[in-house]
Amino acid sequence: MINGGRYEGVEPPYFDPAEHPWTRTLEDNWTIIRDEMLALLAGRAEKRLAPYFANDMYFPPNAWKTLGLYFWKYRIHRNCRACPKTTAIIEGIPHLTAASLSVLEAGSNINPHQGDTNAVIRVHLPLSVPEPLPRCGFEVKGVARSWQEGKVLLFQDAYTHFAWNQTDRRRLIMILDVMRPEFADRSNEVCANVLGSIALLYLYRRLRWLNRLPGRLRRPLHWISRTLFRVVIPVQRQLGRILIR
Repeated sequence: MINGGRYEGVEPPYFDPAEHPWTRTLEDNWTIIRDEMLALLAGRAEKRLAPYFANDMYFPPNAWKTLGLYFWKYRIHRNCRACPKTTAIIEGIPHLTAASLSVLEAGSNINPHQGDTNAVIRVHLPLSVPEPLPRCGFEVKGVARSWQEGKVLLFQDAYTHFAWNQTDRRRLIMILDVMRPEFADRSNEVCANVLGSIALLYLYRRLRWLNRLPGRLRRPLHWISRTLFRVVIPVQRQLGRILIR
């Protein structure tokens, strides 16, 4: 298993949905998820969709917007309450670690990039696809695919992948991460490692002086960050359900 770094595995770029029974839950309920997303986009809740935080990953600016529900097991309670039907559906999926609603605007691209770990299956559930290839599509490790509404696309997120929508309409999908069975007993470790790395990356960008610290001081920061998230996530998920209205 890798946490960060370039992945040079031998797995195929795409996984077979038939080998993962939980995909039926998504495909059987995709219209419910689509309709709830369309209702959000038609109302004031669209303001909750924010440009993806890594703004160097897409072009033009603000072309890729997301509404996060889960982020490496960190439950975003306010957004989950805005999508109650969708949340109820996805919370029945075993080993779910992340979920978001995603908008890719017309005439835009998501640049080639790699995920944070090979321990998860990345899932795309297409909700509204303007056109098939070649004008709208997705590529993993050199293999391009079209999205088909209501049909899940499973792939290895650690490989280089990218997307494009060169049509005149938005592309809407739901993105999920599901821990692979062989890593399920280490899911808290994986999620804490990724969240800790993301948090420190944010700090390094905001506080430039941290980049001048020697390695012997940076390593304890990474350990503290990972440990903090391992403690915080379970508490946040439970308390948030009670306290946030």
